[in-house]
Amino acid sequence: MHISEAYEHEPILPYQPEESCPTSGCSKIGTQCVDVSAPLTLTPIATAGTAVITCQGMPSVVCVTDDEGTSCTVTVTQRVCVAVPIRYSVVVNPDDPTIACAAGAESSSCCQ
Repeated sequence: MHISEAYEHEPILPYQPEESCPTSGCSKIGTQCVDVSAPLTLTPIATAGTAVITCQGMPSVVCVTDDEGTSCTVTVTQRVCVAVPIRYSVVVNPDDPTIACAAGAESSSCCQ
């Protein structure tokens, strides 16, 4: 709850000083809000393992003779599957945190 909500229908009274301070002293609590930022640097890591290559099925062979009948072009096509294990991870490095006084924060409504 913000202080303005607590006194929505009543005027906020000005600070009233104490009439007298007890001889044993008095205790007060001071409150200040702060904004704390903790930046983190994330660095990706991807490490490839050893690839495993396997042939799938039989190869197809296409032979084409040129128009003059002087040569042939043979094309062999094989379906090949490649499996590459990859390990993904992230390195998290905390950077130096920063702090700053909160702008416009009133002590009585700061930490509610």
